[in-house]
Amino acid sequence: MAEKAKGMTDKAKKKIIASHWSPAICPGCGKVIAEEEDLSKVEYVRTKRATDVFFHTECMEKVWR
Repeated sequence: MAEKAKGMTDKAKKKIIASHWSPAICPGCGKVIAEEEDLSKVEYVRTKRATDVFFHTECMEKVWR
């Protein structure tokens, strides 16, 4: 039986967003992702060049096609 992959917790996402020197902006819709918003609907990707990318789950198709 395959297990569901575990993602980042909202607490961990909030910590990374707070540590950014600039606001986290969704590349799909261009809106700012705030610490106060529901982070269960926000995805996080760290690239191999150590770039942190946050985007709304509903914007995933706009970011990666």
